[in-house]
Amino acid sequence: MVAEEVKRKVYPYSIVPGGAENVNQAKRFMADPGIKVHYANMNLTQLREERLTTNLTGYVSYRWGEKIYWTAKKITLHAGETVFTDGKNIVRGRCLNCYSALPMLPIRPHEPSEIVLDAPTEMPVTVYSFPRLPIMAAELPVPPSELTPTVPVLPVATAPPVGSVGKPPGGIWFPLIPIIPPIHHHPKHPTNPTTPGIPLVPPVAVIPEPHYGWVLAVGFLAMMAVYRLRRRSLPRPIPNP
Repeated sequence: MVAEEVKRKVYPYSIVPGGAENVNQAKRFMADPGIKVHYANMNLTQLREERLTTNLTGYVSYRWGEKIYWTAKKITLHAGETVFTDGKNIVRGRCLNCYSALPMLPIRPHEPSEIVLDAPTEMPVTVYSFPRLPIMAAELPVPPSELTPTVPVLPVATAPPVGSVGKPPGGIWFPLIPIIPPIHHHPKHPTNPTTPGIPLVPPVAVIPEPHYGWVLAVGFLAMMAVYRLRRRSLPRPIPNP
């Protein structure tokens, strides 16, 4: 990408600074919500670009701040100037200021002179472009035969003719040995004899829950027996005389 600074002429008091370079730009600018009221009489569908062949003298519009006024004095449009017209109305291409052969309103008591309106200022404009890079290698045409890949045809081995056993045949014969991939034997999964093709699923063993009641009873009886044996082994107190 190359950035180039181009200077463009901008005329003072332009409704659109820099104007429009073509019909599409003019239509887009005239449809702007801020200024489209000024072009209400323009038929944008019939808009075309032309160059004046003779001078035109009349009144032109101009922008002063955010408002648009008309000159009270006549201004001359010189031959060769680019304008946009729909067949009835004329707009100057350099600033998109409108032209009228009759006086228009509103006007200002102090308006710019024709000399000021025709004194442009060159404003820098940055233009971006994408240049075509040079080709480092020559581009060779691709033959149509190489667009589709081809498969080479191998010679077919033929048996020697009858009566030529023991004689070397003409040419070179290459035997074609087929390459067979190794075959792996996988054990077959047992199938259901009642429904062939469906694998046989072994039954799930159900383990009953253990009962802990008798264990607790035996443990309680053992504790009672140990308690009694310990009491019997303790020495008895001797009674007082």
